[in-house]
Amino acid sequence: RWIGNGNRELLIVWARDIETKKVGAYIVHGNAEGVTANVIKHKLSLRPVQNADIHFNNVFIPEEDKLPKATGFNATNEILRHSRVIVPWGALGMCIGAYDTTVKYLSERKQFGTPLTSFQLVQEKLARMMGTIQAMLMYSWRVTKMYEQNKASIGQIAMNKAWVTQRGREVVALARELMGGNGILLENFAMKAMADMEAVYTYEGTYDINALVAGRELTGIPAFKVPSKQT
Repeated sequence: RWIGNGNRELLIVWARDIETKKVGAYIVHGNAEGVTANVIKHKLSLRPVQNADIHFNNVFIPEEDKLPKATGFNATNEILRHSRVIVPWGALGMCIGAYDTTVKYLSERKQFGTPLTSFQLVQEKLARMMGTIQAMLMYSWRVTKMYEQNKASIGQIAMNKAWVTQRGREVVALARELMGGNGILLENFAMKAMADMEAVYTYEGTYDINALVAGRELTGIPAFKVPSKQT
């Protein structure tokens, strides 16, 4: 469920081989017998993406449709490493868009004969937004460069994804707040950015899961399940 563009002609499906017990990747044709993909409707976030709910019922996959280099869970981790490097940049773009739209709105709207940008609390919130955006930019840039040099660990990438999307929620919320009631109007972008940021905050691993991936590297202890009692 929630497979992006999962209603296409070709699907890449990760599954565990019941004989080898290893995870592998397989090419599955969307029109194959036993494959059903239904687009999830009534989304309020990332609406251009056609997320699908996919069901498989006794689907036959020929041997030639198995991807030979996708063997084991490490192969899936490599996909996650790549995608989690990309996600923070999307969050950053939303924040920059929200900031630009907010500054334009506040510069044009006047209260007591002066633009809203001249008020102290407005400037404080704008400074907070831009400071966070700059930190998001530098963090994402650094992790991306490390990834390009094959030096970024899965924990470092996960921490960046978690932190940037968490801070992104704050930035777009401030944009909505600064525009007051007009912040909920679609033409002022902030509310759309808030909705889209919620999806970015959750997909490619939720904030909590990515924090635990980072925590595993920081402590050497995987906390994904309840630890056994120490004797």
